[in-house]
Amino acid sequence: MSLCVVVKSWALDVATLTPIEKVSVAYAGFKEPMDFNVTLPASYANEPDKRYLVLFDPHPRSQPHLSGLQDWLSHNGEWPWLETLVVTPASYHSEYAALFNKTAENPSDAELLTFLETQVLAQIDKKYRTHDFRIFSGFMGNGAFGLYALLNRPQLFDAYIIASPSLADDFLAISSNAKTQLPKLNDKMRFVYLAMGEHRYEQGNREDTMAFADALAEYAPAELEWHTHLNDKRHYMSRPVLAVVEAIELLFADYHTPLAPDSAISQQGVDAIIAHYQDLSTRKYGFEVSAQGSLKALAKSKLDSNPDEALAIYEKVIALYPDSAYAYADLAAAYEGLGQIDKAIALQTTAVEKSKNMVPWHQNNLQQHLAAYKSKLATERSE
Repeated sequence: MSLCVVVKSWALDVATLTPIEKVSVAYAGFKEPMDFNVTLPASYANEPDKRYLVLFDPHPRSQPHLSGLQDWLSHNGEWPWLETLVVTPASYHSEYAALFNKTAENPSDAELLTFLETQVLAQIDKKYRTHDFRIFSGFMGNGAFGLYALLNRPQLFDAYIIASPSLADDFLAISSNAKTQLPKLNDKMRFVYLAMGEHRYEQGNREDTMAFADALAEYAPAELEWHTHLNDKRHYMSRPVLAVVEAIELLFADYHTPLAPDSAISQQGVDAIIAHYQDLSTRKYGFEVSAQGSLKALAKSKLDSNPDEALAIYEKVIALYPDSAYAYADLAAAYEGLGQIDKAIALQTTAVEKSKNMVPWHQNNLQQHLAAYKSKLATERSE
């Protein structure tokens, strides 16, 4: 009986989770407009003040797996994927294909990049509540196009997920331009994930892909975070799906995972942690990335050996994030651990008050801690 209830309660119509809208892009170089599917995150209609990342993939058939993965990997507190609009062509467009072939014949002609920047992405930004942070996903020829964009119009995207790129014969002049263009990518933080296997369909491009990976190692600036996975044994048709999952976890690791107290940055102290997250906020994401988790980890590591310093760090967190219920709850837990239960109750009471707009789980969790502190105080006074 209980199993049936659970299944029924979660059997939602997928269209309500990932609604698709169509955007028609008219372009002077095309006789017919080009239609794009824009798959909206589940919260888009219900959170009118929220802005969203954008992922673009040039292959129409990528829409179902990308939108499904985006919903699955973001529905549980946006962990590990921050909610993202997925943009894909609605269908094959012969004039777009001709423009792609024209670019392949003459890579110095940047019309395809201009079309993408000034028509497609500009219209998406105009119609939807988007962040500046954009992700490119591409497989085979489209993967090569992603690297072409990285080298020739890097402002288009902040992260590139490239699966089995078609780089043979210096396609799109990627191999010949890597040495000169990669060092220029030092104006902001960017991310590249490059995947290639050993399937027979990939053999013709392996040598050039390996060479591009070598170029990354030799010429990429520190601002370009790059990862390669070049010996995957799985079928090559699995490559784009697996690459997205693996890349997303790496891409947002610095957003979700606090710095370890013994990390090089944390060892430099509070100011270094704050500076690191300011850097991520301004030079990578374009929106605030919280230092709260890393500061908490540092404070907790010092609580036994240097409680005064630990408490000062917790106080700093409250000063930085005064609306955070957990900033107060963390300091309350520290005082409780030090045996100062009255201070813990006062701070936890504030935490409960601050949690009123949070989901019920967090409200209940904070209330339970407050009840536990009060019970502990009552027990102490009765002894």
